[in-house]
Amino acid sequence: MSDIGKNPINSFNKTAILVHWVIAFLLMIQFLIGLDMVDIPKGPDSPRPFWFNTHKSIGIILGCLILFRLYWRLRSGVPESPAGTPTWERIAANLSHMLLYFCMILMPISGLLGSLFSKYDLLFIGITIPKLFDHAPLIKELMTNTHQWTAYIFLTIICLHILATVKHLVIDCDGVFERMMPNFTNSPNGSAKQKNGENS
Repeated sequence: MSDIGKNPINSFNKTAILVHWVIAFLLMIQFLIGLDMVDIPKGPDSPRPFWFNTHKSIGIILGCLILFRLYWRLRSGVPESPAGTPTWERIAANLSHMLLYFCMILMPISGLLGSLFSKYDLLFIGITIPKLFDHAPLIKELMTNTHQWTAYIFLTIICLHILATVKHLVIDCDGVFERMMPNFTNSPNGSAKQKNGENS
């Protein structure tokens, strides 16, 4: 979908596909937890700390996966856009992927910093991470707001990303959708070939 990256290839490899869908699944879980946990009332027997720490643990794992995905993308390259793709569409794909990666990197960083500057301990899968900074309410609030607004922007871009994917699948039939699907043969012209076969 995007021409960003070196060594253009015809399809995504198995590692890229696996990491893509693991990240997508964990991001969905993160958003569901994030939307629900803020409404959990505080109290001695409240499950609020458990869900906040779960959210933080998944966030740290996601941050590592996203860095690996970016490294793998730069190392392995990305598929070229289908022949005949309009210039504006190539530019839009590049910009959207740049924004996606920017948000995916900023979200865990701002979330981590918000936790490190808060008055609460940061637990990663039950293990306490040493506090590197003293409690700083202003920085904590800034990081929390950055984390939340980045999530909203990210959701908007994801919706556009999904719409673009549906366009490639239903309208263009150019095989772009199949490139990231693990149960398809990663032929860059999969759908196009099928369409041509139906019309022959």
